[in-house]
Amino acid sequence: MAGMDTRFRELSRDVPIPHPWNLNTYLDAVAEFRDRPITLQPVDTAVLAGAGCGTGSGLWIAKRDSDVIVYGADTTEWHAEHIIAHELGHMLLGHGPESEPRPSDDTAHTLAAVAELLPSISPESIAHVLGRTDYGTSRERDAETFADMVMLQAMRPPRRDSLLHRTFFRDRRR
Repeated sequence: MAGMDTRFRELSRDVPIPHPWNLNTYLDAVAEFRDRPITLQPVDTAVLAGAGCGTGSGLWIAKRDSDVIVYGADTTEWHAEHIIAHELGHMLLGHGPESEPRPSDDTAHTLAAVAELLPSISPESIAHVLGRTDYGTSRERDAETFADMVMLQAMRPPRRDSLLHRTFFRDRRR
């Protein structure tokens, strides 16, 4: 966890979490940092569950020149934002396709499911698809921890940057 804490702190310097919290502002900052536009696509959760996302929560579709985050439209606003933060965590933590390619029928099944889910996206434009199919992997745990940390940071009041605070209450672990 200490490693993720350090990584989160570094990423928060590169892409600050807005105060007050605004998902669109954060999305824009991540897109600018990565130099790739990001669009959100809410869909019916039941449909999402069959599209490479084991639980129907969220899906990151990395196109060749942009990213799409698909999430369940029929969830609470907070949960939707957590799902989106999870997918942003994958992006910012450098999670992409596995080093070893998936079996071709699994890839074909995923692309077919995405084509059915989002017919406006051509399968040829997709570089990779990352869905929550295995919660046990370290990448999934890291992305989930990242999302938790973003949402907790978003709810915290902004830190006061006073001389007293800088002198007596700064984080001495840096």
